[in-house]
Amino acid sequence: MYLKDHIVRVENIKTLQTLDAANIDHKVIAMFMTCEGIPLQAHEVSVIINSYDALGSKKIPSKKALALMNAKLAGEEDESLPCPAAY
Repeated sequence: MYLKDHIVRVENIKTLQTLDAANIDHKVIAMFMTCEGIPLQAHEVSVIINSYDALGSKKIPSKKALALMNAKLAGEEDESLPCPAAY
């Protein structure tokens, strides 16, 4: 299983990649995404693009992927964890 195949809202990342491929400055991409309702800084654009590309470089075993998904689900269902601060 490739984690890249399971990222929610992958079209946002595709937009970042397309703009980056057109050699648009990451500050401009960040401003564009912020105007679209996704607040980003230029360094975050760079990190997202680089991290997303790295996700497709190695396939992980299904057991590990299932463990990651179960860990996330367990954290979401744990009533003892404090709620994140609302902004």
